[in-house]
Amino acid sequence: MSTHTDEVTASPDETRDSVTWGSAHIGGTTALKFIFDDTGMTIMLRPKSSLMIGRKDETTNTIPDIDLAPYGAIERGVSRQHSRLDVTEGTVMLTDIGSSNGTYLNGQRLLPNQPRILRDGDEIRFGKLVTHISFQ
Repeated sequence: MSTHTDEVTASPDETRDSVTWGSAHIGGTTALKFIFDDTGMTIMLRPKSSLMIGRKDETTNTIPDIDLAPYGAIERGVSRQHSRLDVTEGTVMLTDIGSSNGTYLNGQRLLPNQPRILRDGDEIRFGKLVTHISFQ
């Protein structure tokens, strides 16, 4: 019985060498800037240990740490409690907390309650609300 293995090589324009991944580390004075694709509007904040992301709940008057309602959250399927940002040892983690329409990091849907590292320049989609994150 013979075993056949194909070696796959990529041509230079098929490699990911041209992709630059942003830093995953933030310092104590680093601010996070969310830039919303549809409007160009931004949110600047200095992260603390944990921030809830979602939209205001008019019924209970609950407001998440990062309220996406002014950025079209209701129309784009953002849950009241959608995601969470956690900062641990200079690393920012994004976690979907069981949102109805999902949280996506660079086009990949996050599994609920499975934290993922955020990097400078990443695209985050909350439901259908698209934003890019910048570490400044």
